[in-house]
Amino acid sequence: MKKKIDLTTGNILKKLLIVAIPTLLTSIVQMSYNLTDMFWVGKVENMGLNANEAIAAVGTAGFYPWFGFGLIMLVKIGTSVKVSQAAGRNDMEEVQKIGNNGILFMLGLALLYSLVGFFGADIYVAMFKSDSVNVVSYATDYLKIVSLFGTSFFLVNLFNGVYDGLGKTINTFLITASGLVLNIVLDPLFILDKIEVFGTTINGFGMGVKGAAIATVISQSFILLIYLVVYSTKFRPFRIKVIKYFDWNKIKEIGKIGLPVGIQSIVFTTIAFIIGIMVTSYGEEYMAIQRLGSQIEALAWMVASGFQVALSSFVGQNYGAGKMDRVKEGYFTALKLLVPYGIVINIVMFVFAGQMIGLFISDPNTIAIGKRYLEILSISQLFMIIELGTAGAFNGLSKTYIPSGVGFIGNIIRIPLGMILAISFGVYGIWWAVAISSIIKGIVLTVWFLLYLRKLKLLKASS
Repeated sequence: MKKKIDLTTGNILKKLLIVAIPTLLTSIVQMSYNLTDMFWVGKVENMGLNANEAIAAVGTAGFYPWFGFGLIMLVKIGTSVKVSQAAGRNDMEEVQKIGNNGILFMLGLALLYSLVGFFGADIYVAMFKSDSVNVVSYATDYLKIVSLFGTSFFLVNLFNGVYDGLGKTINTFLITASGLVLNIVLDPLFILDKIEVFGTTINGFGMGVKGAAIATVISQSFILLIYLVVYSTKFRPFRIKVIKYFDWNKIKEIGKIGLPVGIQSIVFTTIAFIIGIMVTSYGEEYMAIQRLGSQIEALAWMVASGFQVALSSFVGQNYGAGKMDRVKEGYFTALKLLVPYGIVINIVMFVFAGQMIGLFISDPNTIAIGKRYLEILSISQLFMIIELGTAGAFNGLSKTYIPSGVGFIGNIIRIPLGMILAISFGVYGIWWAVAISSIIKGIVLTVWFLLYLRKLKLLKASS
């Protein structure tokens, strides 16, 4: 079995799709994880519980894994980029070194994440100043359970990053999909007390929000187990020998590339956290909609995230091989697909906003709020999609600080802009601030990359 997918030769569109399509499918899998949780948590009314409170609790606790994902990206992106560049040079010994040091780095951050999340859960949830005792209780339980299994969450993403760098995203998809199947089975079983299956009533554990957390961590742990099995066979990308290959310089190399992305992700989550607090002040139903709406919005960026990974791997391998002409061609080939897709998503999200929200919520007032949320955010989807794809190209060149810097500034302006617009438009002003900032980021980053290509003399000077 090949250790990598060679992206330095052959048809560019075909090679991009070979990497992008499995990543897209993986994104769909991840989105399905989240929507499955939302769907079944929204059914707790059948147990006499308040669905809005349950969804708001998952949304409140959900910001902490986002913080954790910032730490994950610090290692995952650095590892993936270094692996792709080494693969482009056909230096598989370097892949071995990077992979093992990436594992050590990720384990250290996973321990920090777990300790802070478990012991600081009460303090974290209290920051939202929720008036609902149930929301506070549900969110605290959810956070403690998810934090305890942080190691699975972190290491799964590390192994995903290695395969991404090698261009073998199909492996990532197949392994991750197995966890989704398990999660689909476990969610209703742990969340609800009774489940109807083909006319037969099955007793569940009836654990509500806590059950959603348990189903999630079991599924993540199952994925990690599969990876460990794969790494014990001849099909492994590299041998796990962390002591033998420990190299502080390699860890620093990974961190140097991944740090800007990690910081950007943490800052983004911090801002989203603050905005979440601002939104919660208008009522629990608004927090529930923001959580649910953001998952539906994932329909827009899942294709873009596929091309972000594809461009990062494609650009990384060709950069490592010194084939800069393919870097330029690969980027424009991706844009020819992403721009039409973004326009379609803009239209679909606006036109079918009410129907999308109605799949998960039955309360007419909450549906009306959710419809407005998706209509506002729909205008920014094209720009967000282009931003993600362009960021992938920059990452492949090891210029992670550029998209991270644009993202940092663009996300920061959401808070003051949201405060200003909220004066006139209430909670909808906050959501308008998010949409406007996404438009700005997409335009700025794309123009920057075009100028960077011109600087490298890969674009002809305009007459």
